[in-house]
Formats: sequence, C-alpha cells, structure tokens
Amino acid sequence: MFQPMLQNKLSLVALLVASSLLSACGDSTTNIVEKEPIAGDDGDDHDHDHDEISSVGRLVISAKDSNLVSVYELEDGSLLDSFAVADTPSALAASAGKRYALVVQRTTDRVEFVDGGLFQEDHVDHLHDYQQAPALSSFVLSESRPTHITSTDSQTAVFFDGDGNSSTPAAVAVITDADISTDSNGYPVLHYTTHMHGAAQARGEYVLSTIRDANSATTLPDKVGLYHAHDDHFHEEMVFTETCPGLHGSAQNEHVIAFGCTDGVLVIAQQGETFTASKIANTDDFSGTMRIGTLVGAMHAEHLVGFAGSSMFAIHAEDGEMDLVDWQGGEGAGIIGYGFADKGEKFVLLDNQGYLTILNYHGHEHDGAAAAEEPAFEFAAKVQLTSADVSTMPSGSRFELAISASDDKVYVANPIDSTLLTVDIADAEVVATKQLNFVPHKLVWLGIAEAAAAHDH
Repeated sequence: MFQPMLQNKLSLVALLVASSLLSACGDSTTNIVEKEPIAGDDGDDHDHDHDEISSVGRLVISAKDSNLVSVYELEDGSLLDSFAVADTPSALAASAGKRYALVVQRTTDRVEFVDGGLFQEDHVDHLHDYQQAPALSSFVLSESRPTHITSTDSQTAVFFDGDGNSSTPAAVAVITDADISTDSNGYPVLHYTTHMHGAAQARGEYVLSTIRDANSATTLPDKVGLYHAHDDHFHEEMVFTETCPGLHGSAQNEHVIAFGCTDGVLVIAQQGETFTASKIANTDDFSGTMRIGTLVGAMHAEHLVGFAGSSMFAIHAEDGEMDLVDWQGGEGAGIIGYGFADKGEKFVLLDNQGYLTILNYHGHEHDGAAAAEEPAFEFAAKVQLTSADVSTMPSGSRFELAISASDDKVYVANPIDSTLLTVDIADAEVVATKQLNFVPHKLVWLGIAEAAAAHDH
C-alpha cells in the first residue's frame, strides 16, 4: 500500500533563498557553551572565557505576512538570528524538550523546525546544560494540513487533518527532540483512510487519537482509538465504546487523557497498559450551544482546564467534577491565549481586550476539608497590556502569548504598536517593553525548563 512520505529535506530553492537572505547573520561555525552540572559546582568562578548559559530562555517570533522567523535572546533582548522558512507560518509551537520551535505552514502541508540552541542532556548521574547558536533544522514534516500539536515532557504529536477536496487522508506523527536532532525517519506514524479535523495525545509507546466515520457530514470525529507503536507505524489496540460527538480539543495530565465533546468531556484513565473511558457530562452552567472545545493540561496539575467560548471550567477528571471558574473577564472579552505558568503554580489568560488575567492554582492541595472548599483556580490579578484602542488591531492579527517554562515571566506580542511585553506574573506588572521592527504574528518560548514540583495528593 502506498504510504505518503512524511519527511523530506529542504528544497534547493528554499536553501538558496535562506542563504541569500541570511548570509549576513554569521558564519557556519557552531560554538557550543557547556555548563558544568550543579552537582559538580565547587563555587569557583573558574574565570571562564565563554558566555554563561541563558536561564531565561529565548523567543522565536514570526513576522506578519512573511516567511521570516527571528530568534531573540531574552537575557538582553538581542536578536540572535533570523531564518527564512518555505511559507508564512500559521502557528508556532515548542517541541517536547522545548529546544525546537515547530514552524507550522498549514496551507502548504509543511512543518519546519528552528533549533533554539538551548538544551539539556541526561548524563546518567546529572543533567547537563548546553547553549549554541540558533539554526534552521533540516528535519521537515510534510503531510496534508498540519493543525493540532500537543506535547508531553518527552513526545510531540502532530495531527495532520488531511484534505477532503483532494481525498487526502489524515495522519499523526509522534516525534521526540532526539528525532529532530538526528534527522531521523524512524519515528512512528499513524495513517488514516479519511480526512478529519482531529486530535492526538502521545502516551509513551501509545497514542490516543480520534476516529471519524468517512460517511459523516462533519469533519469532526466522534470516537477515540488506542494505538500502539511498532517501529515506524502504529497498530490499533482498541476503539473506546464511549462516544464523543463533535470532538474538538484534547489534553492530558499524569493520570488521564481527555477530549472535548458537545455533551461533555471524554476521560480516558490509564493504569499501566489498561485504558478505560468515561464521560463527564455538561453541567447546569452550560446553555444553548455551549460545549468544551479547548482543553489544557499539565502533568503535575490535578485539574484540566476546559473552555466553552469565554467560559472557563476546572475539570477534576478523577472525581468526575467540572466547575465554572470566575476569571472576571471584562465585557466583550474573548480568551485568545492561556496556559499553566510559574511551574504550574499559576494559570494565565490573555484576552482580546488587551488584558492578562492571573489565577493562582490551588489544585495541588487536594487533601482535607479546607482544600475541598477552596476553588482550584482563584483570581489573583489583572494586568492591562495596552492603552491603545483595540479596534485598531491590524486585520488578521491579535495579541499573542508565550509562557516561560523556567521562571515566572510571560511574553505578549502586541501587533498594534509592534512591541513585545515582558510580564512578571508574581508581581502582576509589565517589567519590559521591546520595540520590534516588524509586525509580530506568532511567538513561542524555547529554553531549558525548570521542572514543576511534584505535589503529594
């Protein structure tokens, strides 16, 4: 059976374009700065003649209506390099290890990768940090309509929707940072027989991915299957009997994988190699056409977060609970950016009115009667990001959010005045503003993540 080639190299044309545009950005020499492990630090300065490794991280930012992506050093705000990809990026996402930026080009069926240059290696008895110049990787994914990207701490799942007009089926690629760095083609790929606007969650040697009836009138799936990796492909293990009509949105934490449905949230619990499905039904807080269409999770967070339009819900999947969260959104505010922050201690919401809402997350403290009475997410602060009239936002643009995985900072791109804002979410204030010489479109944080603390439950 014909299997479409998922990975290819950069075309000669793309390489020539990149070379001509970037020839002034540096030579081909790679300088790697190696940081001594903490366990071996004797307190001496050693008078090193190389730069210290950035603990703050780097940002990758794309320019509006352009194929250029730029990498900035957050330590001093300097531009490290810019790269020309094949087409205008539709999205940016971080790889599992946060070393690479996935540069998604949906309409031209392509995902390219920018190496941010900050990474960590496991040396058995310690973790070793490295720093090098950013680079455009030769690793490329090319399958029809890359759309939803989800990552754990070790794996990234890329869901390709396929194309009904050309009868191109959907596919899922599950990759690691090691696959990208070694330009591997041995990663597992799940090939479908029909197209769909689907979602997938990687779970070690398994992937949970959506299923759509080829005769369905909608592109949305309504079932979830469990697949087991075998070298470069997956075998179907089972299809869960619990259905999920109008499935859209997925997330996971340490214990469960969840998918958004029109009638609630499909929850799949894992115990070793055993997976069981159940449904949390929509509560009385849902009305009309409200449904969970977006889900957010973090490995060490007890709760998942679900969004139904501008309504936020705290979902405790193991207890089968779904509670409305009062995030104190202003009139007409729509949520356009979100995520756990400050190593899982907070949750942030970016809205289309130019405000960043900061919530304290108490879900780790799930023991005792007092904890049961305390809401999982509690309003902490709201930060105004701009005084400009938001109606002057350029067409096709919006505020964009990137969350640091190493400290308590988040970053917001403002296309109205082409600025990049640094927000300290501990102090709830904008602490830096950088003027960009282009209109920003998408952005993502890369760097060496500080692990979230594992809480006792």
